[in-house]
Amino acid sequence: MPDDTGMHIGARIAEQRKLAHLTQRGLAQSAHVSFSLLSKVESGHRPASPALVAACARALGIESSVLVGQPYTEEIRADRFEAPLAALRASLENWDMALDTGVPLRPLDHIAPSVSGLGQARRAANYLKVARDAPAVIDELVESTQQYEGSRRERAHQLLAYTYRCVHDVVYKLGHLDLGNTVLARMSYSAERSGDPYMVMLTAYLRAQGSFSTGRHDVGLRLMNRSLDDVEEAATAGERAALCVQGNLRLRAAILAARSGDAEQARAELDEAAATAKRLGGDTQNYVLSFGPSNTSIHKVAVEVELGNYGRAVQEAREIRFPAEFVETSPDRVGHHFIDLSRAQLWTGDRGGALESLQKARHAAPQQARFHPHARETVLALRRADRQSSETLANLAHWMGI
Repeated sequence: MPDDTGMHIGARIAEQRKLAHLTQRGLAQSAHVSFSLLSKVESGHRPASPALVAACARALGIESSVLVGQPYTEEIRADRFEAPLAALRASLENWDMALDTGVPLRPLDHIAPSVSGLGQARRAANYLKVARDAPAVIDELVESTQQYEGSRRERAHQLLAYTYRCVHDVVYKLGHLDLGNTVLARMSYSAERSGDPYMVMLTAYLRAQGSFSTGRHDVGLRLMNRSLDDVEEAATAGERAALCVQGNLRLRAAILAARSGDAEQARAELDEAAATAKRLGGDTQNYVLSFGPSNTSIHKVAVEVELGNYGRAVQEAREIRFPAEFVETSPDRVGHHFIDLSRAQLWTGDRGGALESLQKARHAAPQQARFHPHARETVLALRRADRQSSETLANLAHWMGI
């Protein structure tokens, strides 16, 4: 992790570039990015897009997490994540062996509410609760997969795959990309044995998320297209779980296309997602992936931010009115929306609006806002722009550990 938590991403790119003995022009050429853009990013006069960060990381031969400053070690320690993360790592050591502990297995119907609780904590972006509670659930379900047979074994694997899904969100968003890859491997193992094709698609959906960090957007798009082919028949038949999965696959493909710079494909994927949302008739909670008009609207803003069309992103955001139920059940998505919107407002000159959006992101999902690199980057940019920062901004920066 970089020594200075007050460094912006551009400054970290410059630092790593110099360590690699590269000029700005040399890095721009190796990363296939504009020299002019890289110069502005390093000086802090332009935002570092996720696509640019991934491209520079690949060219420098380092993890993109280094350039965004993750994991935020001091904040993780202050929030008491260290012991739960260590327990998570330990729980991932066994995924295919019976340990014969002698402790009677609880029925799966008794374990399912614990898994559901992890899902609720994940949607609330309560990373600490997931990290604390998941290891015991993983151990119990792994033992169940080894001792049960037939449909009960499949059900245990289904519950275990979903548990891993919750864990993946936490470790990925805390910046532990290596641990995220281990979680995905365990999830894939259980998804393939769950008898549930949607769990396999969910694994592909999360795997594509990894391409955000590596810059291999072509791989992520191929994964989404393959899964879209797999879900097409059930979605055409109107199966609601299939429609939820299909819509989310389209939204992820839209972001991947946007990060590839393909605005036409990104907006086409959004149109397809909107058509799927219309078929559902409203925001729908599902055991695999939730989906509906609200999430599609959020992604319309996110796509424009990824494309660098900040004014258009702000305009799209003005059209959004979240239903009360969506705000209650999906605080992570609401919080992420306001983080994206704050970036767009900052770079259109609306610094007051950017700060207000960050406050809304903090209110919706505090742990997500505290650990999200783009929220922190926006705070740093606001502090650079206003040499005498407001008390609100100063307090927010202090809370984030900046």
